[in-house]
Amino acid sequence: MFIGNLLLSIASLLLLIDIYMLSKSNLSAKSSDRKSQAFMLSILGILSAFLLYVSSFLRDDFSLKDVYAFSSTGLPVLYKLYASWASVGGSLILWSALLALVYLVYRQSQIKRSEFSLSRVYTHLDVFLILLLAATILADPFAELNFIALDGLGLNPLLQSPWMAVHPPIIFLGYVLPFFPLAMMFAYLSKSKGNYEKTIIFFTRLSWLLFTLGIALGGAWAYEVLGWGGYWSWDPVETASLLPWLMLTAFFHTASLSNGNKTLVREFSILAASLLVIFATLITRSGILESVHAFGASAATAMPFILLFAYFCGYFIYLKSKVKKPIIKLSSSGGKTSLSLTLAYVSLLYITVVCILGILLPALLSIQVGGVYSLGKEFYNTWLFPPTILFVISLIFCNSPKRFGLKACIASVILAVLIGILAVTLNSPTPNQVTNFGLPILFLAFSFALYNLFEKMLQKKRVHILSHLGRSMIHASLILILIGVFLSSSMEVSEEIPVKINEVKPVLGVELKVTNLRFSGPIDSIYTQDEILPAYSSLVIDVEASSDGRIYDGQLWTGLYTLYGLTSRPLIFRSIQKDIYITVGFTEPLYQNLIMKLTESGDPNLSQLMIQVKIIPFVNLIWIGVSFLSIGIIISMMSDFRKSKKLLE
Repeated sequence: MFIGNLLLSIASLLLLIDIYMLSKSNLSAKSSDRKSQAFMLSILGILSAFLLYVSSFLRDDFSLKDVYAFSSTGLPVLYKLYASWASVGGSLILWSALLALVYLVYRQSQIKRSEFSLSRVYTHLDVFLILLLAATILADPFAELNFIALDGLGLNPLLQSPWMAVHPPIIFLGYVLPFFPLAMMFAYLSKSKGNYEKTIIFFTRLSWLLFTLGIALGGAWAYEVLGWGGYWSWDPVETASLLPWLMLTAFFHTASLSNGNKTLVREFSILAASLLVIFATLITRSGILESVHAFGASAATAMPFILLFAYFCGYFIYLKSKVKKPIIKLSSSGGKTSLSLTLAYVSLLYITVVCILGILLPALLSIQVGGVYSLGKEFYNTWLFPPTILFVISLIFCNSPKRFGLKACIASVILAVLIGILAVTLNSPTPNQVTNFGLPILFLAFSFALYNLFEKMLQKKRVHILSHLGRSMIHASLILILIGVFLSSSMEVSEEIPVKINEVKPVLGVELKVTNLRFSGPIDSIYTQDEILPAYSSLVIDVEASSDGRIYDGQLWTGLYTLYGLTSRPLIFRSIQKDIYITVGFTEPLYQNLIMKLTESGDPNLSQLMIQVKIIPFVNLIWIGVSFLSIGIIISMMSDFRKSKKLLE
């Protein structure tokens, strides 16, 4: 569609004009409206291109490659909407539209300000948006088919989920926000003018919240999709999405290392978070690495992001040479607060580096030797355990009672370590020795965080109550998430058994019964250039289960797709203490029966299934922890807002 690419190209040109106008303007209040006309028109062009692209899905315009490849007339309207960001070009045009909207709101909110440094902020944001548009144009979301298609190929069944409607937009909005504090930081360092502190904190904290929600929603989605490795599998895509979150978390632990703004550690943290957003994009959408989460890849989009990466790094190095400040300088203060902040920052930086190596090393091996490599969970579990425990110890120091001095905190940690060693010796309370060692330290940190939380809630003096309450809730939630991860991963048990219809089978304390099988197919059609093919066949399995005096019932579903092969959805019976996670095993008889139904070559006759049952205890601690972590971040944002309001008064 020529008009879509034309709108994106004109928007890029208008942003270049905006940069020129900003360089010639002092951005006075009177001239700002006149000087921003090119900017307003560029935003209008970007949003128009996005709406045009989305409408092509809603209108079933199969003349576009993306609509043909990711949609079909049989999809519900909501599915067609979020199918529009399933491709590389679609996700990039969504990102561009979100950036354009946030940029528009921010620029309009600053229209009464006349600081010259604002023009520098806008210039950096213009450069980022131009390069993002360049990547979008290279991905060519408006590319047209070279044949007339009567219908589309449909959306990958793994993406046909309500999670697809919320997870990608939240993640991409999180991707947008770090570049605003980065632009402000560049402007501040270049001229040392303008007060951006409150705005930087706001954008950083909001981005942190969105990454928290996005990663958690992605984990919940992966947990409910067979083949994605549970709520977390250290897949390159999900690991890459964690990296900006880690550096945003580190940003809030820089006080002891900034030495009264005498270092660039805060600026470095913002830069690192922004660079890791670019890195995550390259991993997710460029096709550099294999991933079960990467449904679209285009190496052509990599170059603009590489240029953006170089631009940010080069400009930061240039500014550092001008301001002549070190990035990090250890504080001479020996207090427990200073020590806790330093330990937290160093441990988060260590975790970030390990995760980057875990992503890059397989890529380097693939380039050098050939083939596909993966380091697996063992690499991350081995190398991330020490810095994770170090981070937890930093939270112990931070949340310890006021009457506890540094020596008392160290003694508490030593006691927890000794209990951990004893637990390892006794091989209790879990089968995993790493978990046994870490649990006493985690529980000590959690008890201190809860004590600190309730102390802040009950104190009579309400000065900075929201700030303290938010921080305490964030710390307690992070520890609760880690406890849930340690317990659920180490205490998970599974067993696969053959099950016949109406046969009751005991497995892992669960009485399991398959009551009915229902085959369907062929369902829907795929319109290729040369022929019409059946889309898929499916099997619905009615299941009953009883455990701990409770009776559950539900349905397993598995399907054989012409384009995507076998896929399945797990059946999850939830309780407070544990999840019963049931999946159907892919066997040759199951495959042949689905083939018969798909091709209408015979009647299915399946007498036995392989059913896998997993017992995953304490997994709900993770979801509870994420919920309270999000609430804690929101409370901290409310505290920031109240402080800003008081300053204005």
